[in-house]
Amino acid sequence: MPDLSGFTRPVQNDYGLQNKHNFKKKAGNAKWYYQLFFDESLENDLNALAKAYQNNIPFRIFGAHTNLFITENGYDGLFVDISLKNSKVIFDEAAKTFTVTSNTTVAEFVNFTMDKGYDFAALTGIPGMMGSGLVGNSGYTPSGKMFSDFVVEAIVFDFEENRFIKIVPDETFFSTRNSTIKQSNKDKTRYFVKELVLKSEFIGKEKVREKFDAQISMRRESLKISFKEGNAGSLWSNAHLQTLGIKSFPSMLKENPSINQDFNGATYSPNNRLFITSEATRDKDAARLFVHTLEKVKALYGVELHKEVIILDKDGEIDTETFIKNSLN
Repeated sequence: MPDLSGFTRPVQNDYGLQNKHNFKKKAGNAKWYYQLFFDESLENDLNALAKAYQNNIPFRIFGAHTNLFITENGYDGLFVDISLKNSKVIFDEAAKTFTVTSNTTVAEFVNFTMDKGYDFAALTGIPGMMGSGLVGNSGYTPSGKMFSDFVVEAIVFDFEENRFIKIVPDETFFSTRNSTIKQSNKDKTRYFVKELVLKSEFIGKEKVREKFDAQISMRRESLKISFKEGNAGSLWSNAHLQTLGIKSFPSMLKENPSINQDFNGATYSPNNRLFITSEATRDKDAARLFVHTLEKVKALYGVELHKEVIILDKDGEIDTETFIKNSLN
């Protein structure tokens, strides 16, 4: 076993990831597991991860797992979980900016800023943590805005240099549902977002509430997340479809129900059209649904779907084609 002794608390071995999988299907184990806390132990634990980085010990850092599909193979590395405890939002009245720890949920941030009268209503209904929102440049497609419209700067730990750095995003930092950090972390986790600074215009609490309520009304069905069914957000990227001038995936399902099928519990739920599974569902069942969906959408609309979720496999993140190949062969 590699040296993982530098962490504040013991690292757990052979950790079952079932309770980290919002799809509620059978998930594999992580070789090692650790949880990061935003307290006095954080910097020490980041230094320990920097040591793991230098020693080529694989690790991945996850927030609320709202966009994560874990295969039955589990993860042959260190699965690092971020705790929601001790999240913080600080308002700088002079600068009219909000500094927020990355473990703050987007919902908590939107509610805090709404109470101050600042317009972050476009982030309404985005699941997960603020740090993940920055990395994935999350947004609600019809609103026309994403995290990139609000982020001023971010404080990030660089595991390669073993230090905190400040990032001020330029015009190349963000793209649709993407960022430089996301790309840099794809094969080997180099960066961890500690906090970010955001800014938006003041329009008053009542006007923000109106915009908030309007977006909640539009998203109501998709926000009915049932953890009995299990889902982790949209499987297929609606932002990608929008760039092609094509209707959203839920609209496709509504227009052409033949896109949906049930493969041993792997299907799209009738109420919100999100990908769900049952306790009986296995990777091969999900892969069969993926194949059916991709082929049907290609035949009906002439477009390729892009996945929205992260698929975590034994050696790290894999693409849709690799997941299908591994599961069906």
